[in-house]
Amino acid sequence: MILRAKHWQTFLLLLAPHFLSWYTRDATIDSLLGYLCVFMLVAWLVLQSNELLALRPKHDGYNSTWLLVDSFLVLGAWGYSVISEDPDFHITTTGWHVEGVSGWLFLYVLFAYLHVHWFPASLMNAVKTGHRPDALKTVKWFLLYFFWPVGVWFIQPRLNKLLEKAELDRKASEEPVPKPAV
Repeated sequence: MILRAKHWQTFLLLLAPHFLSWYTRDATIDSLLGYLCVFMLVAWLVLQSNELLALRPKHDGYNSTWLLVDSFLVLGAWGYSVISEDPDFHITTTGWHVEGVSGWLFLYVLFAYLHVHWFPASLMNAVKTGHRPDALKTVKWFLLYFFWPVGVWFIQPRLNKLLEKAELDRKASEEPVPKPAV
């Protein structure tokens, strides 16, 4: 599973479509590989968030509905850009070009893309500290998620440690306490 993978495995898996796009000359395949790269990144962030939601303190008020809506919106807008080839709404892995009314939609898509990175960063801090963190403490994790090719080398080991600790805690709570000999 990608959530329990080593950092180098996650790095290679997330970057594989990007590397493959270097070796294609067909613009359509290049666009589809770019979309696949974004899809895998967003899926990785959503899967991490889902796993971290299960580990979080129960009183902190996190809800994954907004994250899922933003994820689908980002993937939908990116997919529309790939499929429609609309000259007024074009998003790639290296830039964007938006004109007209679609500019207003793009502003929210940009916010949604940032939120998809902020949510797991905040959850990572909440699980680590045991309470909902303030914004300043979340910035470090947000930047690691946002610059994910580098950040994955720091995020994945931390996630693996949190998952391992939660698994050990779960196993320890399941073991029956031995009865003293009378």
